[in-house]
Amino acid sequence: MAYDLDSTSLQALLSALQPDGGDSADAYEQLRVALIRFFRWNRCCPAEELADLAIDRLAGKLREEAPVIVEPVRFALGIARLVVQEHRIRQDKQSKALSEYASVDRDAPEEETEQRLATLEGCLSRLAPSNRFILERYYTGDAGDRIRNRRQLAAELGLDRNALRNRALRLRRQLEECIDKQLRDKNQRDRSTRNNTLS
Repeated sequence: MAYDLDSTSLQALLSALQPDGGDSADAYEQLRVALIRFFRWNRCCPAEELADLAIDRLAGKLREEAPVIVEPVRFALGIARLVVQEHRIRQDKQSKALSEYASVDRDAPEEETEQRLATLEGCLSRLAPSNRFILERYYTGDAGDRIRNRRQLAAELGLDRNALRNRALRLRRQLEECIDKQLRDKNQRDRSTRNNTLS
């Protein structure tokens, strides 16, 4: 469950971190740094955003259940473990999506796959939200789920299945062109940097 860090939640968090009235801002920063390290250790990026998410959830829980949570730092680490699991599930889905519509080579080095995933995410973020939604829904799930997803998506958009397929294929081509261009540009920049270093 996500929480917005409003003033009530923030106050609950700061009070829990320093109940004796000490430097709550310093305690907050120490917790944030510890969480960032935790996410980096677990190879979850962006670690700063995930740390903020864990802190937001902790603050929301403290607002709702302050007397029950005796050790907020330990509780925050429990939340962080859940965030790591969610993050890995999301990464798995993105990897599957990438292999489906960005032709990932499963034997490619992990670094190259991560680079393609980051490029995919960048190109997806450039799409209009409605187009991103269509692509993600169209290519999500295994074969049986995909058929159901596509049928439901077509109904939601008021399209027949052929029109939906054509739209998804156009968006996929657009996405693949974006990925190819970004990777070409990056390779060109890398080559240029290496040549400048050698000269």
